[in-house]
Amino acid sequence: MTETCCMIAMNTGIRALVEAIHSTPTQSVLYLSGGASQAVAWLLSVPGASSTVLEAVVPYSRMSMIQLLGKIPDKFCSQHTAEDMALLAYNRALKLSSPGSPVVGVGFTGSLATSRPKLGDHRFYLSTRTSDRLSVSTVTLSKGSRNREEEDMVASHIVLKTSCTLEFPP
Repeated sequence: MTETCCMIAMNTGIRALVEAIHSTPTQSVLYLSGGASQAVAWLLSVPGASSTVLEAVVPYSRMSMIQLLGKIPDKFCSQHTAEDMALLAYNRALKLSSPGSPVVGVGFTGSLATSRPKLGDHRFYLSTRTSDRLSVSTVTLSKGSRNREEEDMVASHIVLKTSCTLEFPP
């Protein structure tokens, strides 16, 4: 069996985004819940990840999220929860990073397609935290137009695009 038949192909656009992220001195901690799982796989599958990704955590269960946040959130999938996750990730990055390196904390929480019908929107919140900026994106997906894997790919792509466009002060 050849190596290529055992690997899921990464398209060249995704690879270029990951290479751009890895070419910066920025180090990151990612906390992702409810989606964007491919972002971690993509980041770790391209050479350079050990210089960029300090830690990636997926607090998927309610108890895991509660322990990460240190409290019960009002809503598990919300802008506020994503902001809290990004701040915690940023503070963790500060502890794990090389001295003087720019760091970013990424918080993602999503409610994507699942095996059971959902009453609410398929949506996600992405927050990034740097030394001088908190950014938040809210995305609502067209319900029923994509399956779970496709929604996760959209979310993962946006996580990478957002990470690739971060600017740091000199």
